[in-house]
Amino acid sequence: MNDFWFKFPLHFIIYVALMLSPLSFAQEDISDRIEKKAKLSDTKKNKKKKKKKKTGIFFGNAGLGYRWDKGRSEIRLSGFMQIDTRSFFDRGDDWSNSDLLLRRIQPSLDIKLNSTYSFHIMPSFASAPGILDIFIDGKFSDLINLRIGKFKSPFGLERLQSATALAFNERAFPTNLSPNREIGAQLFGDLLNRTTEYQIGLFSGAVDNSSGLRDSVIYSNHSGIDFVSRIFSHPFYHSEHSILNGLGMGIAYSYGTQQGHASGESNLPFFLSPGQQVIAAYTPGAFADGVRQRVSPQLYYHYGPLGIMSEYVISQQTITQGNFSDKVTHDAFQVQISWVLFNGDASFRRIRPNKAIDLETMNSWGAVQLVARYAELHLDANAFKNNLLNPNLSTQSANDFGVGVNWYLNRNIKLQLNYDQTRFTKGAENGVDRPDEKILFSRLQITF
Repeated sequence: MNDFWFKFPLHFIIYVALMLSPLSFAQEDISDRIEKKAKLSDTKKNKKKKKKKKTGIFFGNAGLGYRWDKGRSEIRLSGFMQIDTRSFFDRGDDWSNSDLLLRRIQPSLDIKLNSTYSFHIMPSFASAPGILDIFIDGKFSDLINLRIGKFKSPFGLERLQSATALAFNERAFPTNLSPNREIGAQLFGDLLNRTTEYQIGLFSGAVDNSSGLRDSVIYSNHSGIDFVSRIFSHPFYHSEHSILNGLGMGIAYSYGTQQGHASGESNLPFFLSPGQQVIAAYTPGAFADGVRQRVSPQLYYHYGPLGIMSEYVISQQTITQGNFSDKVTHDAFQVQISWVLFNGDASFRRIRPNKAIDLETMNSWGAVQLVARYAELHLDANAFKNNLLNPNLSTQSANDFGVGVNWYLNRNIKLQLNYDQTRFTKGAENGVDRPDEKILFSRLQITF
């Protein structure tokens, strides 16, 4: 029996059980630009009629731009910057390493024509400059819309979440097994009276969790084509019981072939900890050599200040080394819980304080959010037995627990402080466990 389809039902049952536990009541709204059409955040807000946009120059929380054609067309400049610190603890209370870095500097330019066609480009000016997004949208109806270019593949839930809305500085383990940005084309839209959204497309087949700055089709040997699809439903969106309006659930699937080379691009990923340290990598000479498929059930729920976001990913890849070939299956999941203490509501998007901080009167302190997360990563045991992964250099599994606080001073300024502790199985010399990773993160985020 195919290990991929054998493991998936078992882990999915475990995943659902976790979601239905008492800890599972919470979050969130809807993913980044891919689901922009749906706008299923707050029922009352969505029922309000949109204000007509005026012609001329505009400036505000969402950027600077100019509108014409009675507000149906516009050009907009916006973006954000994130300044991070990472302080690593190495056994006991000693600081082993501390870093100050410009995590992201990403301006974006959007051009919309006649409310039908739009163009988006977003470069990166952080540690590895390049073009992250560049695509064209054609929005023809609620049902049928088309996107062509380079953008986030519609798969991982947290991957689709904007970096400005992340509850923690770094995404959880499931993103290690999920695609990032790829060159491709997709159809997307809304179904069933706007309660369900879909995405379906063909993509360039980039390596899992790649930066998105080096697309595999351009910079490496041909890696294959991925078919990616996702469906996500808000079954109680129109319900009169508002406690259920914020429930969303769905599943994503990808299938494709990958082809690497023993002496060139392997087209295989490496795996990162929350501290962005390499914790596992394939042995030299191993390369992708055939079918790769992924499945990801995902869920969020939000109601007032309380929220949850969770996802599970199982990924199978055919790998060859020398005369040996095998199908390697990895999986990961996360459960993330949040609570907005005051002045705002939980959301998949960036929290918007009801009142910005007021230093003169102290009538408002903005919005403060408490967050907690648990995540696991499991690498295929057979990959170690067959020397595709080196047990002295690669962990077999990792368990991460994190807590944090996020302070939204206003809609444009956010301060983050979170602590992550990750425990590893194996991954060090002589078959012993890799030391725990203990990190204190901080972030200053400015959007414009």
